[in-house]
Amino acid sequence: MEEQLEQSKQRLHFCMAVIGGWFGAYMVLRFGHFASAATVNLLEMLTGAARENWPLALLRLGGILVYIAAIFLTAWLPRRTHSDLRRWAILIDMAAAAILSLIPADREYAVYFSLFAMAFQWATFASKHGYPCSTIFSTNNLRQFVDAWVQVHLNRDADHTPRMHLYGGTLLSFHGGAVAVCILWWLGLGHWTILGALIPAALALLWQRRDVRIRQAMGEKLA
Repeated sequence: MEEQLEQSKQRLHFCMAVIGGWFGAYMVLRFGHFASAATVNLLEMLTGAARENWPLALLRLGGILVYIAAIFLTAWLPRRTHSDLRRWAILIDMAAAAILSLIPADREYAVYFSLFAMAFQWATFASKHGYPCSTIFSTNNLRQFVDAWVQVHLNRDADHTPRMHLYGGTLLSFHGGAVAVCILWWLGLGHWTILGALIPAALALLWQRRDVRIRQAMGEKLA
């Protein structure tokens, strides 16, 4: 049963990485802006101000505040609710996808919905097996994968195999979602492309529910 639990947790993690890649590529294609990273918003706020592009600077400042609000909620809510924040994160992603598909294509404030959803997802799915493993961007994941690959294949240290598989699987899932967005966008779906994220989100809900049921069963067995 522990093996089943681990399998469901891993599949849930990879589903969330697909969603992260989906949102990331979608926002770049729609607005030329990677709305999943606070760093991008901070830098564009500063560079916008430096160029006296105040609408852009204020838009990015608003994005940073939205990002902070989402992370604040993930830290504040666990003490006040017994609900599984992972389920909340998935439902927020689904709601954000639906809203983004309805907002006219030229409304850049739409980035706020992606920012909130991705920040909430990042803080909720922050690690796996004790490793920091983001499901919304890839910089650290790529570094960890390359390092683990070298340890396993060149330094002959098999202890790093689980880390290599985790980060490799996360990278494949994330960029699989991004590739799917690019294909659908190329086919002409435009801003409706985001609705495709509902598929991995629905699968994530299934794996999250399975995870909860296995935990409950293990608790009853231990009792």
